[in-house]
Amino acid sequence: MRTKEGDEQDNVPAYLRLAREFEQQIREGNLPLGSQLPAQRELALARNVHVSTVTRAYRELQKLDLVTGSTRRGTIVTGNGTMPRADRGGSGAALIDLTVNRPASDAFLRQLEAEMPRLAADPRFAEVQEYQLPEGPLWAREAGQNWIALNGFRPPLSDIVLTSGAQHALLAVICGHINPGDTIVADRLTYYGLRALAQMFRFRIIGIGSDHEGLSAQELRQLCASQSIKALFVVPTMQNPLVVSMSAQRRQDIVEIAREYDLLIIEDDVYGPLQDNRPPAFWQLAGERSYHISTLSKALAPGLRIGWLSCPPGRAVIMGEAIRTTAWMPAPLTALVAARWIEDGTAATILRAQQAEVHARHQLITRELRGFDLVSDPRCMFLWLRLPAPWRAQEFAETLYAQGVSVMPADAFACDRQPVEHAVRINFGGASSREALLQASRIIAATLVDRPRSLAGRI
Repeated sequence: MRTKEGDEQDNVPAYLRLAREFEQQIREGNLPLGSQLPAQRELALARNVHVSTVTRAYRELQKLDLVTGSTRRGTIVTGNGTMPRADRGGSGAALIDLTVNRPASDAFLRQLEAEMPRLAADPRFAEVQEYQLPEGPLWAREAGQNWIALNGFRPPLSDIVLTSGAQHALLAVICGHINPGDTIVADRLTYYGLRALAQMFRFRIIGIGSDHEGLSAQELRQLCASQSIKALFVVPTMQNPLVVSMSAQRRQDIVEIAREYDLLIIEDDVYGPLQDNRPPAFWQLAGERSYHISTLSKALAPGLRIGWLSCPPGRAVIMGEAIRTTAWMPAPLTALVAARWIEDGTAATILRAQQAEVHARHQLITRELRGFDLVSDPRCMFLWLRLPAPWRAQEFAETLYAQGVSVMPADAFACDRQPVEHAVRINFGGASSREALLQASRIIAATLVDRPRSLAGRI
């Protein structure tokens, strides 16, 4: 009969079990100061695990200030880690960072380690040293077409442009269509990459409200009737940061307004592959005026800087020019890795691992924060936490930071100076492990029932 301890041990990732083993030996004095840990490849071979597992275990020990890495001497024990990890005032080593919007699973690294030796045998490998077409090589766009199909549609290859991720795709659309002084409408709380582009290209963003069905069609119509609007930026699936997925009817309502007032629609759909049974994309409803952005960053890993921009008919050439002007071309080597993984099913395997890990972490954090005002989706790697009075978002974030936990306050997403609710976004996918997430969740829960402390603020 299995014990509860045994069941819990099975749920702990291999790298974390290895890190705990060494941590115990160091704290008990079995590995004194100056001791050298085994070389990573030797330990991986001895334990029959991937080298990446050992690398992550050693990285955990570094975060605890127990070891340090040296090119000449290897990994050396440097301390006994007497201070608990989350009680060191938000120092770099102590911080549990829940601000990074990234996948929760490390399946990407394991697959990449196995993939690298096989790349040279691919007949396309010789192409990676050459300049590519502005819109990207055909095989990369064919892979993108198959990835985009996870969102429910397959645009023609002639309408697809390869990009270095979603931000690069958004930059291309801005370069091709938006002039200084133009106005873009977005959710009042929106993707801050759009804000950065607005400051650089001197266009204006107006934020409008939303409800449980998504961005307000009524407010959009009122705004279009009163002033000149060039484009609409929308995240229709698991909107960042509010975690709202737009209903089919709301999408149709917005399309009608866009056609009536000749709006360009910029659809950031990076979370689309994480959701099943989704409503039609805007590109399907109004392809003549819609740009659809898809990427591997949120579903697989941010380090694989590849995305695809689906364009209105005839606009891919202009977007290709923007890609060439801003980056010349996305890196062909990562494009080849992405294409191979989409073709052979590796991407689907990593996606399933990501979905499973997100679901497990969602259960963990929502259990610990039960009773508080959460907006979440078990398929989404972040949640929205509305704060009880008298907490304000910024002081709540600063109080957590002082305890070793970092979250994003609502005003970080505000696209203009209108008042926003007191809330924070928690990226539970960013935690280094479920154990770290559990620790952070309990700190957040304890802080929610506490009161603001003056010493947590800044003077």
